[in-house]
Amino acid sequence: MFGNVVAVNRQGVAVGIADDAKGVAQPVLWRGTAPQRLITGLSRSIPLAVNAAGQVIGTGVDAATGSPAGWAWSRGRATRLKAHEDRVAWPESINDHGVIVGALPPDESGQADASAHAGEDENEWAAVWPSPSSKPVLLSPLRGDKGAHAFVVDGRGRAAGISQGAKVTPVIWDAARRPRALPTLGGGYGIVRGLSDSGVAVGDAVRADGADHAVMWDAAGRITDLGLPSGARSAKAETILPNGVIVGTAELPVRGGGWRTQAVQWTAPGAMQVLPSAAGAEANAGHSRTVAGYRADGAGGRHPTLWRCGR
Repeated sequence: MFGNVVAVNRQGVAVGIADDAKGVAQPVLWRGTAPQRLITGLSRSIPLAVNAAGQVIGTGVDAATGSPAGWAWSRGRATRLKAHEDRVAWPESINDHGVIVGALPPDESGQADASAHAGEDENEWAAVWPSPSSKPVLLSPLRGDKGAHAFVVDGRGRAAGISQGAKVTPVIWDAARRPRALPTLGGGYGIVRGLSDSGVAVGDAVRADGADHAVMWDAAGRITDLGLPSGARSAKAETILPNGVIVGTAELPVRGGGWRTQAVQWTAPGAMQVLPSAAGAEANAGHSRTVAGYRADGAGGRHPTLWRCGR
């Protein structure tokens, strides 16, 4: 089977994409090894997250308008996420209470008269949907910045992602939706991709020399460089498991030239292990001790994969 596991909940229910009998990628949910197709009412749908209740969120394209759209799926029924006028609902994460975060980027599908919107704000707006049927609530960027994007929400309703201005700054919004900047490694870019209920955040940040490293921020906001696997040119941390293991990806050299994406786990700063895969892999998300992603074969095909990660 070709495809990619994008997310998994603590019950082991996974979501992602898998090719059907005609070789067309379809959004699916796995309970065990058999995929169940998710009917969203949109084309090119891609699941992005699943919570403990089995609620799935993702994105797709409205075939009638050509506009991207966000959706939530639960018990066989899909709900279109609401967006502001001339904006697109783009969900990224859903917690176990059904709170969704993501962004409202401008609708650039070409359906609207571009001249009528000249000069309007073209920045992304970070947003939270208190429930799949709610209207989005904006998350403010840092003072002086123009845009923002939320990538993750924890069980306490805190969101995290980036604030965009002259630099891209990693940020956490508290439960009252107030933004707090996190430090970087000296470069002009940092991003939070994962957030635990204890307040520990993970992601990546650029150093002053331009190298992108996987990082962790403790609950007080102090940053730690997790380090690169031997020979890697970059790495990013995607999620932190309840057992404290951090999982992400690194770009590793290929014999004869080139680079491949490889799934990696960190059990402590500087203590890392490449997850088993002969020709590259990517770890996207995880829960409990299970990590989801894909394993590449020698011909470049991607196969849905789950790993068990521990110390």
